[in-house]
Amino acid sequence: MSFKEHNNREVSKKLAEYITGTELRKYVAKKVKQYVNLENPTVFDGAVGSGQLEQFVEPSMLYGVDVQENSINSARENFQNTELEVKSFFEYERENFEVDCVIMNPPFSLKFKDLTEQEQKNIQKQFTWKKSGVVDDIFVLKSLEYTKRYAFYILFPGVGYRKTEEKFRELIGNRLAELNVISNAFTDTSIDVLFLVVDKNKTTDNIYRELYDCKIDKVVISDTWKLDASEYRWEQIREEKEVEEVDINALNRQISDLWIGRVEKNLELDLFLIKECNANIDFMGNIRKLKTIVEKFENRMRSKKRCKNEMTLLEKQSKLLTLFSDAQR
Repeated sequence: MSFKEHNNREVSKKLAEYITGTELRKYVAKKVKQYVNLENPTVFDGAVGSGQLEQFVEPSMLYGVDVQENSINSARENFQNTELEVKSFFEYERENFEVDCVIMNPPFSLKFKDLTEQEQKNIQKQFTWKKSGVVDDIFVLKSLEYTKRYAFYILFPGVGYRKTEEKFRELIGNRLAELNVISNAFTDTSIDVLFLVVDKNKTTDNIYRELYDCKIDKVVISDTWKLDASEYRWEQIREEKEVEEVDINALNRQISDLWIGRVEKNLELDLFLIKECNANIDFMGNIRKLKTIVEKFENRMRSKKRCKNEMTLLEKQSKLLTLFSDAQR
């Protein structure tokens, strides 16, 4: 059976949503299998859409909500067993309910002030400290109540360092099992995203990290990072790229050859204009001026007197910029 999707890009753009690529969906399924270790786990998704993230997880039962009715209808066609509702996740309440895992790619940077009054009240009833900012953190914290142990999230990188999410990072604490960066994750944007694995039973401060590129289907780099509980800042893994070493002397020689070459070409042009076009150009006068300039700098070069040593670094930088600017005119 083909997988039905409802990708209304105008609506998705308004709701800060992006369409997940196939490789990212397979990546999610691999991580779920690694941790949950069930062939067909029960899954909850608080921003389920058409069930794209669950496509290769193949849940035995998919629970979830979404504000787009067409997306929910597509999800019901894509999965045999579902309990899905058309409503805001912040209006969803369910007691005595647990699934094998939570999987979510919530809307990025949805603003608290843009929610309805009822949604805001529901959030503050449970998370009294939340009064402003974006609600990426609340999507995670609220949904964690519905999983037995594991949860998997695709989030905007800002949740790892923004001051407004510091409380969120503190609450997650050592339960963070993986802090991964995903490149080329979506079909309609090139931004990197975070992929978090949260383990409610984890207590150690060691966190696995990897950089995965969906375009080449490869883990580019990985390591283990120790969480600093005093800062609650999630340092994201980055690929260290080799910087080409520049031979400054060779570069200077190339620059010198360029401006000397320009002088020679200008002299060649003037000579042609004089001989072939009878141009009135003081060629020998220009030669004498060039010789005078050359002699002046020869004398300055031979002189033992150097630039005054008392120039500050700022003064040297300013002088250098001025000389470069004058040379380009």
